[in-house]
Amino acid sequence: MLVRTMLLSFKADVFERVLLGEKIYEHRKVFPDEPIEAYLYVSAPIKAIKGIMHLNNKTEIESWKQKYSYDKDALKRIGEYLQHHRYAMEITDFQNTIEIPLQKLREDVPDFVVPQMYYFIDDSFLLNYLKNNLKYEGKIITHDFHNVVSSQICQS
Repeated sequence: MLVRTMLLSFKADVFERVLLGEKIYEHRKVFPDEPIEAYLYVSAPIKAIKGIMHLNNKTEIESWKQKYSYDKDALKRIGEYLQHHRYAMEITDFQNTIEIPLQKLREDVPDFVVPQMYYFIDDSFLLNYLKNNLKYEGKIITHDFHNVVSSQICQS
């Protein structure tokens, strides 16, 4: 199965929830269908690449309305998310890394661009650079999606 590789942008507060293992889905307006290996760029005040996650099982958020119809709070959150997002993908695992600051990226990687949402980096100079320079830090965080409850969906 083809796995795409991307550089994915996160706000610092959202990244913190990933780091704590609280965030189990990534929500976006547009996402590819195949599994993703995502290198994470964290915006200000961090301004660095800091972590790798794997995303899988793209789901239309709209489908959760029926699945979680028994929970009015979940339905409210789903409605709010649908204003800005269409899909959710499972964060199957996350590995924190040492950070590579934006300034170093700009020095070492010709034409480095900070992602607004995400962009693909398959077979790129940037991907080779990241594989050679990112060092893992801490334990890998994995998520099991067999017993997801309504309180876990559409959380910021």
